[in-house]
Amino acid sequence: MITATEIATMAATLTASLPGTVYLSRATTFSDGMGGVTDAWANVGTVSARVSPDGRGEDRIAGGEVINDSPWVITLPAGTSVLDTDRIVYLGQTFEVLRSSTPRSYEACVRVECVEVS
Repeated sequence: MITATEIATMAATLTASLPGTVYLSRATTFSDGMGGVTDAWANVGTVSARVSPDGRGEDRIAGGEVINDSPWVITLPAGTSVLDTDRIVYLGQTFEVLRSSTPRSYEACVRVECVEVS
């Protein structure tokens, strides 16, 4: 069995190997100042990351159209909180989270599957 110390060492080594920085964004509701509300994306954190194309295409439906997206895999430090409704911004590219690898046993990192939205 892997010990907690070994997992922590693996996580620290993996985190040290992440070459970039990303911004985690979450949909948030704000007051519009006139009694209503508006939705906007708010930065909820900045973390180290590795952003890589997955290399396979995937069809999805958006706005009534079938779109072929090339998925991306974004690797984040262990313990990073990412929701399936979040967005990740890297070097001006915005990615929509499709799914996250958490929670799981022996977490040394968080891997997030995404598609680029802009």
